[in-house]
Amino acid sequence: MLADRELDALLDAGAAVRDVDLPPLPEDFLHVLQTSDRDDAPASVLAARQLVSDAHEARTTPRRRRPSRRVAVRAGAAVLALAAAWTTAVVIAPEEGRAPEVPTAQPPVVEAPVPAPLPTPAEPIDPPGGLSLVAAEAVTFPWSLDPAPVGLAVQLTQVGGPTPFGEQPPGWIAEYRSADEPGFTFTVSQTDPRDLGPGNGSSPPTGVVESRTVTVAGTPADARRIVRDAPDCEPVPGRLDRTEPPAQVCSDTLAELVWHRPDGRWLQVWGEGDTYGRVDAVVAVAQSVVERPQPVAVQVGLAPEGWTVASYESGSNLTLVDDATPSFRNQVNVSMWGRWDTDHTVPGYLQYLAQGEPVEAVTVQGRPAELASVPDPLTGPGFPDEPEPARTWYVMGQVPGGPVFLLQAPDTLSREDVLAVAEQVTYEP
Repeated sequence: MLADRELDALLDAGAAVRDVDLPPLPEDFLHVLQTSDRDDAPASVLAARQLVSDAHEARTTPRRRRPSRRVAVRAGAAVLALAAAWTTAVVIAPEEGRAPEVPTAQPPVVEAPVPAPLPTPAEPIDPPGGLSLVAAEAVTFPWSLDPAPVGLAVQLTQVGGPTPFGEQPPGWIAEYRSADEPGFTFTVSQTDPRDLGPGNGSSPPTGVVESRTVTVAGTPADARRIVRDAPDCEPVPGRLDRTEPPAQVCSDTLAELVWHRPDGRWLQVWGEGDTYGRVDAVVAVAQSVVERPQPVAVQVGLAPEGWTVASYESGSNLTLVDDATPSFRNQVNVSMWGRWDTDHTVPGYLQYLAQGEPVEAVTVQGRPAELASVPDPLTGPGFPDEPEPARTWYVMGQVPGGPVFLLQAPDTLSREDVLAVAEQVTYEP
């Protein structure tokens, strides 16, 4: 057994051996290595054969934990053996008085291991031409309810943001209903919703049977209860991939609350029916609103670089706009139709939108789809913002197992851009 200091000395000596200091191997070294099985084979042959065997075993044996010191010592000895084999190979020669052995057959060819194939490069995220496409972040509604209501479907909406008319204050609307429960709606905005007037999220003052100040999270809020002259009906939020149209749910009672939150935003809640058409019910809803994002149903996996979400309605549409130059032209819009809406089908509907322009049959998300480039009637001479004629892309497709969708985009996107965006339209209610 070698002492540590002796092994270190041998390793240092082995490290000093360099290729340029060694004489060349004899021409028949490989043949002797491959064919000789004698115990008295030269040291170089024995050492090289052992290294080949060890390498093969290491390559075909599953990886194990980190080697111990004893294994490391054996590896160091193998390095020395290789140096010794390389050095002593120069003494390989026929024994005195014996003719060199001539091989009677071609020595077997040692096949090198076949390297593993390189992974196939992923398809580029941005096709050549057109605008630069980037992976789009998930579109989310920034508010949730804690606790979440049981048995109610939700529809989420965002308004405002970058628009063709300039930057508008963003606002959010969440509607919770079911087929037998009128439910409630809450909105979050930058301004007092009562300033918008009747028909814009604030109920008209007629029919008020109760009006008072309440406390929400320690701060005052205005609340009132209203009885309508006639029931008001709203569609029940639900999946667009169902085959029947949405049901309607009606109510003639309404409770409304408007609260100026400590963070400066305005929260409005109105509840309907026997369950939520009471002041205490809308106060409870207001207190349960938390800043916790939840995903919306319609998503796009790709978007032009520098474009952001302008608006969405969770179950039916999503609009992106160019932040730098928002306009009617610089928009990408995805509209969804329920499967019960037979007026919007593939193929066929795009023929109507194309107005005689060619319609190309394509495949999107593994299903038949249609593509058309249509002149934009709001561009060209006479329009100061768009003096040059432009065209609009339309792609009519269908989410597998889900609703039909129409993708609309400006001609600053190439044909490949538009199809790439359409490939990554998703619907997950």
